[in-house]
Amino acid sequence: MIKLFSRRMLAAPLIGIALVAMLAAACTNDGTGTGATGLTGAQLESLAHAGALNYGTSQGSGVHVTGTGKVSAMPDLAVLSMGVEAIEPTIAEARTVAAQAMEGMIAQLNALGVDDNDISTSYFNIQPQYQYFEREQTLTGYRVTNTLTVEIRDLDLVGPVIDGAVEAGGNATRINNVSFTIEDGRALAEQARTLAVQDAVNKAGQYADAADFKLGNVVFITEFGGNVYPMEEARFMDGAVASQSSLPPTQILAGEMDVTVSVQIVFGIE
Repeated sequence: MIKLFSRRMLAAPLIGIALVAMLAAACTNDGTGTGATGLTGAQLESLAHAGALNYGTSQGSGVHVTGTGKVSAMPDLAVLSMGVEAIEPTIAEARTVAAQAMEGMIAQLNALGVDDNDISTSYFNIQPQYQYFEREQTLTGYRVTNTLTVEIRDLDLVGPVIDGAVEAGGNATRINNVSFTIEDGRALAEQARTLAVQDAVNKAGQYADAADFKLGNVVFITEFGGNVYPMEEARFMDGAVASQSSLPPTQILAGEMDVTVSVQIVFGIE
């Protein structure tokens, strides 16, 4: 995108209008050669001339371009949302089933090398369950849900962690989703930023060559974007997961991720 004008240029006609108004006001004088503004006719004429010149120039104009830089890399962190859910006739029974399943699940995580600092509770809820029939509700039991957010730094462990959770939690296991990210993307963002600036400079140079003018200094630059776009999350069907050691191991593939930065730069015109 190229623009050869600026907001200051749009304001120039207003300056000219104001000067014309001042000149008109000067015409109502008392014969001393000065008008209501206190300026002489020659001074007002000079100001009006300057306003006309300002209106006809392109002060503040430039070349506005955007540039985008993208760097691809493999993720180094998996974030797994997982937990347990139990529905039983009483709160005590539901809580007991959920607690036992969660205890086994955390033990499996520790056994696979997942640090306690990378395990946190993201959701816990106890809700009564009702059956509705003709405007009447009947209490049927209680649902206990306990969900963890688990950060896995060795991506080869994602599949074994899921399988271990299923074995430990049995039918109470819930695997919600797996997502991948780059834990520290600053170095990649710096590379993408450099590529974005180079892209903008190249575009501005093409405009200069095509329109036969010379680029001036950079007068404005701003960054937007700077996002890490992950692969589509690996999702699992909501519901109980069968606990069977004979099942084949779970396969989770991360794939590459993109770190993208965009910039807008304004160049002067010489």
